[in-house]
Amino acid sequence: MRLSVNERSYSRRSDGSRRTRRETLELAKAGGFDTVDFGLSSMERDHDDTGDHRAWIFAQREICDRLGLKVNQTHAPFFEGRPMPEGFRERLLECVEDSAILGADCMVVHADTWYEADYVQWDYPKVVQAVYEVYAPVVELAAKRGVKLAMETLHEWLGGLYHRMRLCSQIEELDEIVGRFPSDLVGVCWDFGHAAMVYKADQFKVMRRLQSKIIATHVHDNYIRHDDHAMPYQGSICWDEGMRTLAELGYAGDLTLEVNSGALPDGLLLPSARYAREVIGDLAARFGAYRK
Repeated sequence: MRLSVNERSYSRRSDGSRRTRRETLELAKAGGFDTVDFGLSSMERDHDDTGDHRAWIFAQREICDRLGLKVNQTHAPFFEGRPMPEGFRERLLECVEDSAILGADCMVVHADTWYEADYVQWDYPKVVQAVYEVYAPVVELAAKRGVKLAMETLHEWLGGLYHRMRLCSQIEELDEIVGRFPSDLVGVCWDFGHAAMVYKADQFKVMRRLQSKIIATHVHDNYIRHDDHAMPYQGSICWDEGMRTLAELGYAGDLTLEVNSGALPDGLLLPSARYAREVIGDLAARFGAYRK
């Protein structure tokens, strides 16, 4: 089991500027990580990605190789509560190519990307079909490039007070859309924080219903009400039960931290990364003990 961290969580500075990829990748390595989740979740380019994008991606791969970092997964762009942005479908395909160049095993996606002009009217068959049509060409290209898709467990936003807003905030929906694709190409990214917001203490009972479909994780914590992306043990999730459930399901993937690191000053970056590595290491030890 590899232990990974979303390197983009360290990118924001207190003055609003962003650290470069090289800086965040170097920090992950210095903090003790050998594996990273390479963020591709924005529709916009990095500030230094202004020319040949393919050359830029190859340059990031070279940085990772030089540091001895493996990219285990990426995260495709997503959006919420508005019509599908122009160029989104093309960007998904580009992210597949990027993921292959980076050597990622899988690309995480939000399979609620169905929003059209009438998105507030929940029509379940229409929504599922729209999601399938968005991701079918992505899965086809990913198969050619040797990259799997991991569809993430999501949570309802805006409180779901008046109508449903998101596909895949219910496990039955995620199971259905994943099931429309060949099982060796598409699986589930179990997001612990999102599942806690939806299912609370029952999330691990629900997790068992997916059995072997879970191929990736997003590890973070919260106190149910907000998607805080806090460090494990800083919220309400029972991590010992979580690792036991993963182990008993025969999970063969990685543990990937997706935490909100805020806008840390430079002097706190390395201690924070080292602490993150200790925390995810503790989870891995619990998982290993249950596997035995």
